[in-house]
Amino acid sequence: MKLKNQNGKWRPLDLVWEESSGAVAPEYRYAKKYHLYTQENKIFLFRYILKKGIKILEETKEIDPINYEKWISNLLKKNIHLLPYEGMPEEPMTGVSYNFVSFRLGSAKSKYYYRLDDINQEGWEQKKAIINLIERMKP
Repeated sequence: MKLKNQNGKWRPLDLVWEESSGAVAPEYRYAKKYHLYTQENKIFLFRYILKKGIKILEETKEIDPINYEKWISNLLKKNIHLLPYEGMPEEPMTGVSYNFVSFRLGSAKSKYYYRLDDINQEGWEQKKAIINLIERMKP
């Protein structure tokens, strides 16, 4: 999958990972959001991290193309682009957060939802590996 178009500009990419603890006491609350995206000929990574109810990090940084190409290559090796595009789960669950990973590169798109206890279940190795790759992205 090519990351640049014929004009030498980055193909549109939008990768979002959101995970949170759900409705728990403030001292146990956490949230993470990573958003990797391209604009024209630039690449940006937004990161937001909340731990124990306190914002630890909120930043948007321009990303070096070498890192970007490495990150996307690793995600494509995990076949993120081949996962189905899931709709929001219909089953409401009080106090439980639905987390997700959403990926769009050109016409390829995928999205999956999960609860925190899902990622340690059998059969979730690929999706857990994708989450781990995203979480290691740092400018």
